[in-house]
Amino acid sequence: MDYYPAPKGKQPRIPIDDDGPTEMPGAYPQTSQIQWPDVRHASAPPQQPAPRAAGDPAVGRLLEWSAGIDRSIAEINRKLDFLLLETKDFRGMEAHYRALLREQTSAGTALPNACRRLDAHRQSVLETVQRLDGTAKQIEGLALDLERLREGSEVTVSIKPGRK
Repeated sequence: MDYYPAPKGKQPRIPIDDDGPTEMPGAYPQTSQIQWPDVRHASAPPQQPAPRAAGDPAVGRLLEWSAGIDRSIAEINRKLDFLLLETKDFRGMEAHYRALLREQTSAGTALPNACRRLDAHRQSVLETVQRLDGTAKQIEGLALDLERLREGSEVTVSIKPGRK
């Protein structure tokens, strides 16, 4: 038998046959404290540990933990069912409103365009109302000033420009 060249001071581990290795040299190499079985030999299935007594606290904790997991799974399933129903309802509303948005007004305008126009008109009406409110306050101030002038008291009248 020949040996692999070994570093100084160390013994070689695996002998070399001249015709080459045909099978693994023994069981798996030991890399930890666990003894690995030789896979070439059929082995019996591992023995199950003896069942614990029903009054064992570890069994009680395990059963309690398992029941908690079951409750959590049931809660998650309930929430998922609720979300599925909500999603289906939302999809139905979405389809309904999409169909509405395809409709046209009696004037032949597409509904989204008519809505945008209504929003623009609403905004211009609000701006006009605000300007009218400012003008009404200015007129009210001028009316008070005119009333004081009629009574004979000295008042300085100033008119603020309403337009910018």
